[in-house]
This record gives sequence, C-alpha cells and structure tokens, in this order.
Amino acid sequence: MEHQKANLYLKIIITILIIVLAILCFFLVQQYRTISQQKAISAERFNFANLARHHSLGINEINLIEPWMTFNYVSISYKVPASYLQTMLGISSSTANYPNITINHYAKTVGTNPNSLVEKIKNAVQQYLAQPRK
Repeated sequence: MEHQKANLYLKIIITILIIVLAILCFFLVQQYRTISQQKAISAERFNFANLARHHSLGINEINLIEPWMTFNYVSISYKVPASYLQTMLGISSSTANYPNITINHYAKTVGTNPNSLVEKIKNAVQQYLAQPRK
C-alpha cells in the first residue's frame, strides 16, 4: 500500500514537472519570436559580426551605405569609430541609442532627409578612410 502511494505521488510530481516544463518552453519560444522580430538576434547579425571581424569595407564600397543601416553597422563595416561619425555629423551625445539607431530613424528624429544624411555619412567615412594609418 505504501509503495503504491509513493508511486502515485511520484507520478503526480513528474506530471506537474512536465506541465511546468511545457509552460516554460512555450514562454521561451514566445520570447525568442519577439526578440527575433526586433532583429536583436538573427543569423544575419551573427554572420555580419564574423564578416566584420575578418574584413572591412573600403572607399570603393562607400556607396553601399543606406538609410536602414545603424551607425554602429557603418562603424563596424568600414572600421570607422562611432565617435568619429558622431563628431563629424554633429550628433549630440544625448542622442538615445546612438550608435545603435538607424540612419533613417535618426534623420526623422532631427527632421532631415535620410538620403542627404547618408551622403554626409559617406563623406565622413571617405575622409576617415583617406587619412594615412600608422
């Protein structure tokens, strides 16, 4: 009798643990989807980070800069310090999320045309890349 009771309790505990695990998995998948939609994690982001570590873009690829990119993306891609871009473009140090803000979003925030801002960024990057390196 005692043995049967112990088995019953064990089965109940295991069932409860399986239910709790299923609920936690559901919430984990839900959070993963939310984060993925926000582009906080993605295979593309991981691949870009690896590419940036081993290769940087140069003056010949300056026209690849587009409004959807973040300042950090440009900074890493061309190996230009984000602080340099901030100074050259007159971006306030109190700008929220700089350098992890898209060029397009920043342009809208300050009321300027995103394409003209992209041209200023291209010029700043070009000036930086043209400087002799030690």
